[in-house]
Amino acid sequence: MKKAKLILVYTFWLIASAVGNTAMAEEFVAADFIRFASAKSMSEVAAAKLALKTSNSSEVKAYAQRRLEEHATLLAPLESLARQEGIILDRQPQGAYVFIRKGETFDTAYTNKRAAELKRMVRVVRKAMLAENPEVRRYAEQALPVLMQHWYQVQHLVRALNNSVSTDSLLATR
Repeated sequence: MKKAKLILVYTFWLIASAVGNTAMAEEFVAADFIRFASAKSMSEVAAAKLALKTSNSSEVKAYAQRRLEEHATLLAPLESLARQEGIILDRQPQGAYVFIRKGETFDTAYTNKRAAELKRMVRVVRKAMLAENPEVRRYAEQALPVLMQHWYQVQHLVRALNNSVSTDSLLATR
């Protein structure tokens, strides 16, 4: 009987501990999301500024200008949320951007990188829509349509650039 009570107490302690750890984990996840989303948004702004300076394509420049404006509006609520949660954000964008790779022009490399980054961000924001923190959920619900639109636009831009490159190479071989 004593052993059964001990097992019952131990089981209760494990359950109580798990519930407490879940709450701590949720706070940690919310803080991580805020840091991640703000870092990605700042990186998008830095990449857009670079594209405005570097690109020769009017379509890429128009896309970058829209990203610059829209990410500024996405970043403001994140900064407010960070202040509410007592989170200090790093104001520097993550990593240096090197867009030129083997055989790619700046425009192709930029749009391919944006497509990959946006795909990742959309996945993370979809998960954030399930967060227990209502402010994180609300931000995610507002940001997701904007990010989906960015992703859709960059995918079309990637296709257009790829068609342009293949058309140019077809003309060059004639």
